[in-house]
Amino acid sequence: MWDIYQEMRLNDHRARIAETGASLRETSGDLGDLTQLVRKMALVNQALFELLKERTGLTDEDLRRKIKEVDLRDGKADGRLNAQTLRCPKCGGAVTAGALSCLTCGAMVAPKYPYEA
Repeated sequence: MWDIYQEMRLNDHRARIAETGASLRETSGDLGDLTQLVRKMALVNQALFELLKERTGLTDEDLRRKIKEVDLRDGKADGRLNAQTLRCPKCGGAVTAGALSCLTCGAMVAPKYPYEA
C-alpha cells in the first residue's frame, strides 16, 4: 500500500516537473521575442536620431534634455514612460492600453502616440 502511495506521489511530481519545463520553455521564448523587439527598437531609435542630427543640427545634449522632459511628464524621474489610463471620447469609460476601440460602447479610440496604430 505504501509503495502505491509513493508511486502516485512520484507520478504527480513528474507531471508537475513536466508542466514547469513547458512553462519555462514558453517563458524563454517570450523573453527571446522581447529581447529582439528591444534590439530592433534601439536600432530604429539610433537611426532616427542620426537622421535628426544630420538634417536639423540637433545635438546629443538636446536629446538628453528632451528625454528628461518626457521622463518627468508623469511627475517622476525614473527613466520610464508610464502608460496612463485612456478614456473613451464617447462614453468616458476606461480603455485597455493598446485597444483600438472602447469595450463599453465600441467607439474607435485614437492611439496615444504616433507610433501606435
